[in-house]
Order: sequence, then structure tokens, then C-alpha cells
Amino acid sequence: MSPSPDFDDEPLRRLEAHLISDSIQLEEARGRLADVGDALMALRARMHNIDLGDDPGVQVLTQAMAAPMIDRVAGEVDRVDNVMLSIEVGAGSEDVNTRNERNRALEGQRQRTLVSPAVLETDLGRSQLAAKREAGQEQRVTDLFHTEFLVLGDEAVITLETWGDPRAPYVFIRNPALVGCFSAWFDLMWARAPGIDPPVGRSDEALVRMLALGAKDEMIARTLHVGLRTVRRRVAALMDVYGVDTRFQLGAALERDGRLSAADR
Repeated sequence: MSPSPDFDDEPLRRLEAHLISDSIQLEEARGRLADVGDALMALRARMHNIDLGDDPGVQVLTQAMAAPMIDRVAGEVDRVDNVMLSIEVGAGSEDVNTRNERNRALEGQRQRTLVSPAVLETDLGRSQLAAKREAGQEQRVTDLFHTEFLVLGDEAVITLETWGDPRAPYVFIRNPALVGCFSAWFDLMWARAPGIDPPVGRSDEALVRMLALGAKDEMIARTLHVGLRTVRRRVAALMDVYGVDTRFQLGAALERDGRLSAADR
């Protein structure tokens, strides 16, 4: 339906002009904020004697330096692989990093996260992981690792200086060979780990792998987003299929059947 001949679109033109003006100001503000962030990063790096250049190498980062370094490099790559022991402690757990991580996932950055089963035991862990899944982050659970690291595309790795201690300083690695090793290690663990939020109708693969981790029924139910009775019913059905009476016997039967390798157990 076209407007009447005497329709006055002057208010519409004013609104459009304001929208254009505000959009330009917003882009300019974003540029200034990015420049401020870079300046703060450079100053912090000088305080900690850290070289922000692209030369390959290994540098130790303080806790204060690790979080902004993660945020800076993560914004420049198309994929991020994360191994997480704790969601409450360590670099990257800050609110601004968490928010930026979700925003990058929404914008299409591929994010894969391997979490320790302990992370799923806390309400905070489950809620934050759920928010990141909704943004598009892929998540799996495993106990095959005992430290944390972050693979930032092909550019860098950030990992704990002290193995398995989330409160320790971090090591920033740009050496291409070392980055490739961490990336390959992540891929191996990812291939073995069950998903935290598998699609409806998935086979028992995720259940089998959770059993291999020694997870209790309650944790399996929370991880796979099914009811506790559903978990117990599916375990009982597997035991009936293999004609066994205990979970230990079930594990042995699954291994003989090729569904559970010795490396998974």
C-alpha cells in the first residue's frame, strides 16, 4: 500500500539521518576503543618485559598478561581449540574474555572445547558451557588430559607453566612446530571424547565413552542432557545385549566388540 500524496515523510528522514550519524559515531568509537586496547597491551607488555612481535619463540606470561594476550590473538584467528580444567580459575575466565569468546562464536569463529568432567559438577560450569554452546561452540568431555592449553589457530599456544596448576603463570608459544604438536594432541583427544550436548537420536557412542571415563550415572545424565532413568535404562539395555551382569563385564564385552578400545578405558 503506497502512502497518500500528502504523506509527510520528514520525520522518517530525520530518523534515518540520526541512525546514519549514530552508526558512524559507533564505528569511530569502536576504532578508538581498539586503539586504547592495543596501547594498554603494549604498556602491559613493557612492564612484564614481553615481546609482542611475531618472531617464533616461547615466553612466560603472568596471570595479568595472559588474559589480554588470549583476547588479542583469539580475535585474529578463525579457530580456537581449548582444553579446560576449571571454568572458575585461570586466564580467560574473566567476564570480558568470556563475553568476547561468545561473540566470536556467534560471528562464525570455530571453537572447540574439551572440558574435565569436574567442570560439569558445578552450576557455574554447566551454565557457562550452555551459554557458549548456544553461541555455537562445540564441546566434549574427557579425562585424558591433566593440564590446560589453548591453541589459537596456527598462530600460537598458551599453556600453563606448571603442569596441571590453573593458578600458575602461563607460557606463550609461537614456535610453529610446537603449535603444530599441541594442535595434533588436541585433535587426538577430541576424536576420543563424547559430546556434552549430543543431538537427539544419537547412538549409544556417547554413553559408551562416558562409561569408559568411569562417570557416574548422574554425571552421564547431566552431560548427555537426558534423565537419570534414561541413562540407567540404556546401560541395562546394553548389558542385556551383551548378556552381562556388571559394568566391568560390560566394559570388557564392549572392548571385545571393538566399541571400546584399550586406549579409551
